[in-house]
Amino acid sequence: MKPQKHNKGRPVTDFSILICTRNRADKLQNTLASVAAAIAHAPSLSVEVLLVDNGSTDNTSATIAQWAASVPFPVKNIFEKTPGLSAARNAGIRAATGNVVAFTDDDCTLNPDYLTTLARYYAADTTPTIRGGKVELGDPTDIPYTILLCPEPKKLQSPISPSGFIIGANMAIPQSVLHSTGFFDERFGAGAPFKAGEESDYIYRAYRAGTPVEYVPDLIVQHFHGRKDKAAIHQLSQGYFLGGGAMFAKHLTDRFLLRHLYWDIKGALRAWAKGETIMDKDLNITYRDYLCATFRGMALYGKHRLCGAGK
Repeated sequence: MKPQKHNKGRPVTDFSILICTRNRADKLQNTLASVAAAIAHAPSLSVEVLLVDNGSTDNTSATIAQWAASVPFPVKNIFEKTPGLSAARNAGIRAATGNVVAFTDDDCTLNPDYLTTLARYYAADTTPTIRGGKVELGDPTDIPYTILLCPEPKKLQSPISPSGFIIGANMAIPQSVLHSTGFFDERFGAGAPFKAGEESDYIYRAYRAGTPVEYVPDLIVQHFHGRKDKAAIHQLSQGYFLGGGAMFAKHLTDRFLLRHLYWDIKGALRAWAKGETIMDKDLNITYRDYLCATFRGMALYGKHRLCGAGK
């Protein structure tokens, strides 16, 4: 299903900033303060903010309402009861009027020049392009994970894997691409059966349909993920591997992804056969962890298909 086109006469803005949140009212305040600062830094741009509350039970609703009443730009407060990040993002997409929708997370902050940097890139485009940028570690006491620090710009092209090429905490998609590619697959992502992989799946679908995908290092957010022990990172990584396995299974007939699956499994088995059990020494993630979670994700996707839950 694809987002509906704007009704005749419906106002269109330059950018929609879309933030999905659930039970993070305290962290959300820092995110919102950075959004307001970025908008103030770009007075020539028309910007709306869409906040999707995905079933919070804390004081998130009051936090959003209080902030919305205090700022001079339009804020849409959307409640989405269907659990899952992809469902929440899809609710925001339906309401967005921006020519470009910029996605970030409720535990991130934007650089003050975020919108001016984004506008500079999109003003120079001749083809609608998906973009992402740096995701820096916001709190140096957090374990350096779920960040992206590549110093050089790059474009997604074969044989680069779409997994992790850009991160959803710093991702911008033009409305025209949202219309042509459609919604996020709601089986993927935090709070959904496949736990992760929603951005990789979306980027892959758009890229295979001909949409350019770029990483630009001067588009920057900071991530305050709050994880300070390896056990929490290990659990998170299992969700990422499971989501990756489900994405491989979804697109199993496509040779572009199939070869990445082959390379990953071959490399892991070869290392394992040599007695190299540790895949990431700093985080104590093993090749067995990766293989088991990946195959589990593939099997879970197959089960959903057999049960009629596939799309």
